[in-house]
Amino acid sequence: MERYTNNEITKIEKDNKSSLILTTPFLIWITFFFLIPYLIVIFYSVLTPGVYDIKFIFSLESWKAAFSSSYLDSITHSLVMSLLTTIITILIGFPVAYVIANSSKRKQNLFIVLIIIPFWTNFIIRIFSWKIFLSAQGLLNNALIYFGLIDEPLMLLRTNGAVLLVMVYVYLPYMILPIYSVLEKFNYSLLEASMDLGANEIRSFFKITLPLSMEGIFAGSILVFIPALGTYIIPQLVGHQSSAFIGQLITFKVKSIPRNWPLASALSFILLLLVAVILFTGYNYYKQGLRRK
Repeated sequence: MERYTNNEITKIEKDNKSSLILTTPFLIWITFFFLIPYLIVIFYSVLTPGVYDIKFIFSLESWKAAFSSSYLDSITHSLVMSLLTTIITILIGFPVAYVIANSSKRKQNLFIVLIIIPFWTNFIIRIFSWKIFLSAQGLLNNALIYFGLIDEPLMLLRTNGAVLLVMVYVYLPYMILPIYSVLEKFNYSLLEASMDLGANEIRSFFKITLPLSMEGIFAGSILVFIPALGTYIIPQLVGHQSSAFIGQLITFKVKSIPRNWPLASALSFILLLLVAVILFTGYNYYKQGLRRK
């Protein structure tokens, strides 16, 4: 059994106190702005809805309704669209990040500025721009008609394809930047060594570059998947109401008359649990992958 001297014990106690002092602001922040609000959400989810507010009468009807087929279909639809968004942003973002990381320092700075330029414009304005661009009388349809590629406007808006396109556009920078931050520090002499040992470029990529980039891919996937899962404004502006996202349904239950705060609270908590399970599972697979290395 390992023994410590009195001086070492005193030092450990001081370090523990210092750590507690440093983490106290974070714990207070988490308690007041995360834990307490979600306790309120759970409390609201077991009450009875009124016309404009809630009735303080215990009921599990909201939870029963939340697990009905219509809401489960909406959750499944949100999951599928978020997963597709994440996969597409990886397929586009990785090559872009790789090109940026292999550019000169001056070009890297230019590319990073070009990637973050959209953030200088209001989020809703950017979505409205896409709505105008994809509309029946928008620039895309007019260009296709002008060049004789189509005879009448295509119905591009109010489709899942439009939602997916806009979500990829909005969340792509959140994938590019984490991957770039990893690839920028990548030791490319490892690739030269692998090819000297007989591996071709494709094999070197899958055996060296990709595994060493997983940290950035994992971080980017979190930054893309979570907001895409709960998004509201994008499907509301360019999507179809028959395939509503879970974020739309939660907002509708809060805004519409009669209001249903308990059901909205139950759906919100289910969404939180879903995200927590996905993150925990993904993190475990990620850690297991690191241990195998």
